[in-house]
Amino acid sequence: MLGVFDALGQTFTDSRYNGCAFARATSEAPENSAVRKVAEDYRAWLRDLFAGLLTAAGYADPDTLARQLLLLYDGAAQSASLDHDPSAATTARAAASVLLDTAPLTTATPTA
Repeated sequence: MLGVFDALGQTFTDSRYNGCAFARATSEAPENSAVRKVAEDYRAWLRDLFAGLLTAAGYADPDTLARQLLLLYDGAAQSASLDHDPSAATTARAAASVLLDTAPLTTATPTA
């Protein structure tokens, strides 16, 4: 799961990085526009990706944890863009690590 933040960090150090394309595209798009629909679909895909990785890793509440990690992901993207801070991914990764280390895992139910 932390590899997602490593990949994000590689994106931030690219001289062509200009912020999240979806955030930029939707900033002034009308509510019911095709632009917003594409962005919403992307966000759902990303949350599902996170939740799937967390489920596979055995976390007890992957949906909540996915939403928390997505907030870190989004915040890092905004910080990298608005603050010109490519280290934002490293900071978000450290916070994600704390979340993952403290999140409860599922317990195996013994079979009879």
